[in-house]
Amino acid sequence: PFMRALVACLALAATMFIALRDFSLPPSLMGTITKSRPAFRTAVLRRHLSAGARTKDTRVSIHPYFTVKEGKMDEFKATFGDFYKCVDKETNCFYYGFSVNDDERVVYNRECYDSAEGLLKHIDNTAAVAGPAGDLCSEVKLEIHGPAEELKKLEPLAKDIDAKMFVLDGNGFTNNNMKPGKDTAVSIHPYFKVPADKWDQFVAAFEKYYEAVKNEPNNHHYAFSFNKDEGIVFNREQYDSAEGLLAHIENTAPVNEVTAGLFDSVDLEIHGPASELEKLKDFAEESGSKLFVLDENARCYK
Repeated sequence: PFMRALVACLALAATMFIALRDFSLPPSLMGTITKSRPAFRTAVLRRHLSAGARTKDTRVSIHPYFTVKEGKMDEFKATFGDFYKCVDKETNCFYYGFSVNDDERVVYNRECYDSAEGLLKHIDNTAAVAGPAGDLCSEVKLEIHGPAEELKKLEPLAKDIDAKMFVLDGNGFTNNNMKPGKDTAVSIHPYFKVPADKWDQFVAAFEKYYEAVKNEPNNHHYAFSFNKDEGIVFNREQYDSAEGLLAHIENTAPVNEVTAGLFDSVDLEIHGPASELEKLKDFAEESGSKLFVLDENARCYK
């Protein structure tokens, strides 16, 4: 029995070696992304590891973009610690961290909550800190993304703070694989401007993206959200590293061919630690993505 088991293991190892040697990928969406192929091969071999933890994503996120007054960036960054101290006491937050594009003097806050109630508690909890921070800004743009039933509860808040509402698609998912502690994840933020006559075709392609992404082991969560009145589709998606994002770009290249021509424009941002953004500079340059450096004290709570 021992020898039969040993022979079987050796045969399996040989089969995996041959498969890996002969493995090939479809052409990259961006020429520079071919650098990620070795990492993606490893990802494909491990792709079922995180599937068991996948659940429907019903969370609520608020997306604030602060344009900081000239000469006030250092003062604004000095408030980060006060916000973190407040949020550390909250129980409804999944992750929370500031990211900065110094060239444009824009600060973003990557944050997500379990429900509308969780977001409302956060707004109350940070009100005393938010006021002085807001005085350092020349403009604040706000978006709220979440399931339709949760957004309904947030309509008074959205009206009060002039936030745009994005309905989260019901087929989005989270892999529940973020670990509490320092947040070092990389997120890409695509804003697609979709014309009315192409809207239904674009939305119909969501399913193809979900099918492609669901087996990516480096993905944390993936869900489309949309503001149909504005003709904008967003994708709330996050990865464990620069390599994970590049592997995702490779993996979804065939689906991108399906949606090509269905949108007028796309604005792209990438948020992550400086060390990870360094690996993404070539992709950012080719895709026209704006880079936001994630603050070193960004947190993941659950």
